[in-house]
Amino acid sequence: MSNQSQFTILEAVVIMSKGEGNPVEVDISASILEFQTWEHIQKPYVDARLIFLDDFGMKDTLSVKGTERLKITFGDPQNIETPAFTKFFFFSRLNDTVKQGDRSEYISLELVEEHVYVDAVKQISRSYTGNFEDICELILGVDLGRPVIRNKFEGSAQGIRKVIVPYMSPLEAVQWLLSRATTRTGSPLYIHSTLYSNSLLMSDLDSLMKVPVRNPDTPLRYSSAISSVDAQEQNRAKYYNIIQYNEQNGDDMMSMYENGNIGSYYSNIDAGTGITSGDHISVRDIIDEFYNNSLISPESSQTVYDPLLEIQGTLSDEYNSMNIFQVTSSNTYNQFQSYHDEASLLDNNDNIAESKLKVKNKIIRSILKKNVIDIGIEGALIMEAKISAGDRVRMIFLNSNTEADNGDAYDQIDKRKSGDYFILALNHKFSNDTHMVTSRLTKIGELPKDYSV
Repeated sequence: MSNQSQFTILEAVVIMSKGEGNPVEVDISASILEFQTWEHIQKPYVDARLIFLDDFGMKDTLSVKGTERLKITFGDPQNIETPAFTKFFFFSRLNDTVKQGDRSEYISLELVEEHVYVDAVKQISRSYTGNFEDICELILGVDLGRPVIRNKFEGSAQGIRKVIVPYMSPLEAVQWLLSRATTRTGSPLYIHSTLYSNSLLMSDLDSLMKVPVRNPDTPLRYSSAISSVDAQEQNRAKYYNIIQYNEQNGDDMMSMYENGNIGSYYSNIDAGTGITSGDHISVRDIIDEFYNNSLISPESSQTVYDPLLEIQGTLSDEYNSMNIFQVTSSNTYNQFQSYHDEASLLDNNDNIAESKLKVKNKIIRSILKKNVIDIGIEGALIMEAKISAGDRVRMIFLNSNTEADNGDAYDQIDKRKSGDYFILALNHKFSNDTHMVTSRLTKIGELPKDYSV
């Protein structure tokens, strides 16, 4: 099967500042051997690696110092007049140089987005008042010059806070703030970057889980029979065929119990008032809240834990396998809550209830590390639909029961492995007119009960 990509690198311009006068620009797209990018839902930047053949004296003649910029444009090679998107990077490190001949050499470079380079030279120590997301957006805009788009975002539950950033880089400060911010269910907030834009995206897990899967009609599937189909089907297969996959070690339930991610006891003492509060927290309540808020379809079964498992006559999630004790101080800033203060939210009966969102956030983050799988596919679907980390896709795997081959198609599906997956990370690889994507995903729902094969 041909792996020639519909999308490729149309232009790769190295921009070198020469001090006074206009910068020197050199298009090296014809010399590129490989270009890779990495994006992750928890990273506010995209990493990249560039390998190219230098047979025009770029390092010597043009005095490359390792602080140059790269403007790279992607698009359809059959329609170069309408490029799909352009991304800017900074050279961050020269990995190695391998001589190819007397007058040429292969050069490998690490690349980062421009705001990461700015972040490396800045430290901030400043007081802020506002919602966590507003403070993050302010830091990224003022200190790094990076706009933020609130994409699939409903807002944090913590409300107005007063915080002091104690001598951190801007990106460190943003990650510190995001580690405290949650939705009303305790789900995390994300600020992440994507290959398709030079702006940053702000999202929250609750909103992302409400968005339908991107490929409901053509689920990704793994089949070794694709290589034997006709040319027309091969052309369609590039949109759904899983070329390789690898299941991560994500079914370590004992570790989930030991770390208190199934059942634990949370207690907090307010150093300002001396009041101590505590309660049992179960993953069952968190999953039920996901269903009640339509974050998981009622037609889909959860795969996080066994709700019927009993240990010595008691449901497993009713145990306190870990005791979490924290000390906070209220009224530090009079009318404003501080970074560590617990958020007080209204329950269904309009009573004020301590939300314990910190512990819920810890449990939800652990859930996302369960049922993790890596897959490799051609880049056609990902690029055309502009799928990035934070999107959801549907995948189908056949079970190992060969006796079901002649039966109903639905009986041939591996119900445990098939389902809806949340994309955690993506790796794009452009090489020799091919475009491959490796993706890390976590399963968040089984196939709908009314799904037709």
